[in-house]
Amino acid sequence: MPWSNQSGGGGGNGGGPWGRGGGGNGGGGGPWGNGGGGGGKTPQDLEELLRRGQDRLRGVMPGGSMGGGRGVLIAGGLLVVAWLATGIYSVAPQQVGIETIFGRYHGTTGQGPHYNFPYPIGAVTKPNVGQVNSIQIGYRAGPQGRSTDKPDESLMLTGDENIVDLDFEVQWRVNPLKASDYVFNLENPEGTIKSIAESAMREVVGRRNIQAILTNEQSSVAQEVKEITQKALDEYGAGVRIEVVQLVAVNPPPEVRPAFIDVNAAQQDAERAQNEARTYASREVPQAKGKAAQIVQAAEAYKTQATAEATGQAARFQQVYDSYKGAPVISRERIFLETMERVLGSVNKVIIDQNGTGVNTGGAGIVPVLPLGELGARSTGGAAR
Repeated sequence: MPWSNQSGGGGGNGGGPWGRGGGGNGGGGGPWGNGGGGGGKTPQDLEELLRRGQDRLRGVMPGGSMGGGRGVLIAGGLLVVAWLATGIYSVAPQQVGIETIFGRYHGTTGQGPHYNFPYPIGAVTKPNVGQVNSIQIGYRAGPQGRSTDKPDESLMLTGDENIVDLDFEVQWRVNPLKASDYVFNLENPEGTIKSIAESAMREVVGRRNIQAILTNEQSSVAQEVKEITQKALDEYGAGVRIEVVQLVAVNPPPEVRPAFIDVNAAQQDAERAQNEARTYASREVPQAKGKAAQIVQAAEAYKTQATAEATGQAARFQQVYDSYKGAPVISRERIFLETMERVLGSVNKVIIDQNGTGVNTGGAGIVPVLPLGELGARSTGGAAR
């Protein structure tokens, strides 16, 4: 019988049905090797387990006998059942089960209890697809918020031939839809992702000048690195999804950092002065435009008024001229009287008759007495008013 060898592994013929070849210790290649965390016992261990089971059955059976070959069959059957029972496994909520049979991918299982052939026929690997993993590049975080700088990772050459000290973090997780790719295609997931992300960051930084990286393009740099890294991992069939690429610290090298601080301060002063100038211009230009509009409107109003007055005076003069042509004498007299009324109407005056007579003079030839004092007083009072 195949189970008759109780020595736990004999000579060249091999002990038990498994023989001794093909990686009996679980570390070899081929279908009997240790295929990805399935766990289980080696063929020698199974033979040892069989031998111990036979010894125990002898101890519990009457007379210490197992009834010959029948007892061996019963013991073997129990051990086979126990071995098959080891194929029952359970998958946690944040895991998926990757089943293999003879080292070949067999299927993916979700949360809950499942069954697969036990070792060494089958194996199950259960990657955690819910856990977010973090890779630090350029630094290593330590206790109490302290970090250690890694210059060989963080110092990068920019597009304008400057050097920037850049620390960043990559957060990734196993893609639940491609967990089998993660299990079979990546030997060192963290090292692979770290190398790809660092290479992508150097590529992106090398296309930008240092001022843009230090100021307003950090978010675009992180997004571009994420896209390049994800594309490379997809081409490798890594089964990994990049969640976030975050720039932790972006600074000039420590040796030139004081000079960069001075330059940045000067640039900030220049920008502040430009902003103040723009604010002043935005305030003064509308006011100047408003004043200019007022002047133009006043000029237009004066133009309209002057034109209307000139037109009216021309029309009046034309009317006077037409009247003068019809009655010249009367027109001249009227014009004279209107002119005298307009000129003498607002001044102090004394009217003397050409014949030397006047009101209350008592007769002709008498020179009237002019009240010069009153006239002077009136003139002075009128001037004062």
